Amino acid sequence: MISLYLHIPFCRQKCLYCSFYSLTDFDKSEYIDAIIRCVQYFGKKSGANAAVSDYRADTVYIGGGTPSVLPPELLYRLFDAVYRNFDIEKNAEITVEANPESCDMEFLYAAKGMGVNRLSLGVQSFDDKELRAVGRVHTAAQAAEAVTLARRAGFNNISCDLIFGLPGQTDKSFENSLKTLAGLDIEHISCYNLQVEDGTPLKKAGVLVPGEEQQEKMYFLACEFLADRGYGHYEISNYAKRGFESRHNSAYWMGKDYLGLGPAAHSKIGDMRCSFLPDIERFCLKDDFEFDISEQIDDPLFEKIMLSLRTKTGIDASLLKNSGKFIVCLIESGYAVVENGILRLTDRGFYLSNSIIAELAAREC
Repeated sequence: MISLYLHIPFCRQKCLYCSFYSLTDFDKSEYIDAIIRCVQYFGKKSGANAAVSDYRADTVYIGGGTPSVLPPELLYRLFDAVYRNFDIEKNAEITVEANPESCDMEFLYAAKGMGVNRLSLGVQSFDDKELRAVGRVHTAAQAAEAVTLARRAGFNNISCDLIFGLPGQTDKSFENSLKTLAGLDIEHISCYNLQVEDGTPLKKAGVLVPGEEQQEKMYFLACEFLADRGYGHYEISNYAKRGFESRHNSAYWMGKDYLGLGPAAHSKIGDMRCSFLPDIERFCLKDDFEFDISEQIDDPLFEKIMLSLRTKTGIDASLLKNSGKFIVCLIESGYAVVENGILRLTDRGFYLSNSIIAELAAREC
């Protein structure tokens, strides 16, 4: 069983903080032709490659970029290729990403008709000034309307993204965004702190963002606020009502196999990590869709530490044979717990997870 990801690298406008591979000016039809050939290449009818031997998928994720900028006819062609070339489980989780400004009823009905049963909306904030500060093209009102329209179209599994640490954001404005989002009664929330990456317009402009202390305060505000409203904090940046955890993303964190198709998409098949280069022109010229980059996973324990401690699933503490004293320190400091032999990070530990995971990996690997 695999999880299938398809990358749609198009946006109406590039956000000022975005370091992901996306474009605003490429022929969408030409790209869909290419990714359909890629689906066929890896699909069950091809037999042209040995990278994938299991064509059953229990999750499908159409991400971007902004998949909702695709005309419905192109989205239909893509899904038709997926269904023809992979065996999609009857109870599969099928997610498509959308941005509020392009999430209209035509798109929603088209997605629903193609079997999509989970919608992921890029809201980021319910403060128009904060949205404008990072180049988002939608408004707070459009974000709320997108959720309303999605309910009308029949979606009962909706996820929304929020960002804390935005330029000009205050504790109060972030809390207001949380309140607005919780008031919409959605099933899943991804809540990230803003990363100002090198090479992005935000970094080049030297825009001031809330400092580390304030971002930490916002993080714990989200933890407490969402817990009080029934959202379980099941991964560093993800919160869900019971039963609505993202099955697709959980497959990544559990070390399961996933196949990512499209420029800049990554895969993990067996003990190999593979990817395509972030180059849409190169991708569209391909007939042979062998991965551009492949590397073997040399240290399975490092992978398990890095992935498992991102989640409340945790890791079997008996695997960490050289870290006993360090684990005791983590527990005494409130950063971790051990229950039934499983080491899990607390909310406090999640916030420092990068350094904790690095220390454990250095001791064990």
